[in-house]
Amino acid sequence: MGLTKRKDGYYVEFPVVDDGKVLTLASGVREARVKRWKTSTNNKTVAKQQEAIIKTDLMKGKMVSERVQSLAMTFAQWAKEYVEIEEVKCLRSYRERCQRITVVLVPFFGKTLLQDITAKDVEAFRQERGKGRAVATVNVDHNILKHMLKHAMKRDLIMRNVASLVTAPKPKNARNRVLEPDEWDRLYGAAPEWFKVVLLTGYHTGMRLEEILTLTWDRVDLEKGRMFLPGHLTKTGQDRSVPLTPMLRKELQDLRDQGGVTWIQGLVFQKDGQKINHSYRVVRELCQEQTIPDFVFHDLRHCAVTNLADAGVEVETIMKIVGHSSIEMFLRYRTIKAERLDAAMSSLNTLITQRQNATRQVSENTAL
Repeated sequence: MGLTKRKDGYYVEFPVVDDGKVLTLASGVREARVKRWKTSTNNKTVAKQQEAIIKTDLMKGKMVSERVQSLAMTFAQWAKEYVEIEEVKCLRSYRERCQRITVVLVPFFGKTLLQDITAKDVEAFRQERGKGRAVATVNVDHNILKHMLKHAMKRDLIMRNVASLVTAPKPKNARNRVLEPDEWDRLYGAAPEWFKVVLLTGYHTGMRLEEILTLTWDRVDLEKGRMFLPGHLTKTGQDRSVPLTPMLRKELQDLRDQGGVTWIQGLVFQKDGQKINHSYRVVRELCQEQTIPDFVFHDLRHCAVTNLADAGVEVETIMKIVGHSSIEMFLRYRTIKAERLDAAMSSLNTLITQRQNATRQVSENTAL
């Protein structure tokens, strides 16, 4: 105990007990643990002076508990620590998350101590953030805040997660836009060559845009006609094997052999050797050019689900292909066209007519 010499200077060590309020000198006490202070000096005389000061503060109960110090952390300080947590760094949305924390959450909560944030503050944040913005956008920020406070709880920085006490309303953003065959032909035909296979992949498999754009050749098995998506790249966190249609398989084979070189690694979809960006903008411009109203790239997922269902593929298989974890989500993407509703009523009419005719026939035979 006492002074310890290291390469970067002297350190002071004392056995202490932390009662949650102050640190107390505790030589010979079983519950004590060794606490170390850096003196930031190589001068032994100066270091001994600091040692005496620290010892005096410990004996007089002037050394504040580390738990009290941690509780005095502001939201902005915690934000810096949060983004360095390994579990957080592994999130698919890490870059966007960091941006939202910096631009949205820190300006609102930054100077507030973590333990002083209340449910009322969260409600005020939602109200302010929601001005002119979609509910879904506010919910994303709310969920990030909940995750930040969840990790703060795990580190005993706060007692409860107040963001979880505030209900986030469900956004009314369900879409049911599915391309008609002629619309798909026009969209696909007008697309630049480098983008056609991206569209085709979304239309045939229902893969999410980021799943498509991050696909690498080592996860494409053209012999078996499969693409493999590891859990860390899927929204559900589950591994997924996506089968290929013969048409998509041929297009991917042509793409792999493009330029006389067979690709075995690197991104499948590229433009000028770089990852493709602005896919939503490309689709928007194509739709404007071809007069295809109210359609975005993600609607290709609706197309795939609906086309698979119309082809008679069972629900469980469709969910496995596109990566839906619940029947509710499947039904949200499954669009029933008016023609199928009309056909259903025609079938019902036929059934009722047949039964009525059969009943009449039986009655007539009985009468005879």
